[in-house]
Amino acid sequence: MTAIFRQGAVEAALASLFPHGVAVAAEVVGAVEDGGLWPEELAGIAGAVTARRAEFAAGRIAARRCLEVLGQRPAGLPIGADRAAVWPTGVFGSISHGGGVAVAVASDVGPVGVDIEEDAALDAELWPIICGKAELSELPEGDRGRWVRQIFAAKEALFKAQAPARRAMFGFDAVDLRLKPDGFVARVRMAVGDFSEGQDVHGRLALVQGLILAGVAR
Repeated sequence: MTAIFRQGAVEAALASLFPHGVAVAAEVVGAVEDGGLWPEELAGIAGAVTARRAEFAAGRIAARRCLEVLGQRPAGLPIGADRAAVWPTGVFGSISHGGGVAVAVASDVGPVGVDIEEDAALDAELWPIICGKAELSELPEGDRGRWVRQIFAAKEALFKAQAPARRAMFGFDAVDLRLKPDGFVARVRMAVGDFSEGQDVHGRLALVQGLILAGVAR
């Protein structure tokens, strides 16, 4: 399987998660060099190991492709105080990497969040950290660890779909998430960051190339 084929398959699946107008891009980690990074980006990975530099570079290249689709000028995306990328004013964006692929999404309308994970079972000892009892009880018993990883990916995408000025950290227990045939819905259990108590947030999931993709657009 070529890197170009994998990139195209992941990018197509990623696009299916978001409405028209949201820019998406995928890059295979290692297919781009960190020489393409801007000085403010390089400063954030000074001293990082090779693998981290490769993931970071792929994510930033994907992000700049998203900016181009939105008609924005190319820009460096430094690491902010909360470790998330700092996007240009007026752009909401999210970057994730996993399983050898980096993905980015961006919108000039509202917050978006994305997560990518390997489609593999999570250890049972992690299940109660990620899922509440009610969430776990609704998952199929067969291969439950893979379903839990889908919930993990969904909650990660949800967390990232916050406006930068209102972004706040919160735990997995802050939302009650249910997987649906076409994605998921998360009920916010407590007011936190950019979310209100009782708010329902919908997102979508895709399985492709041995990966889980989760996306939220608000």
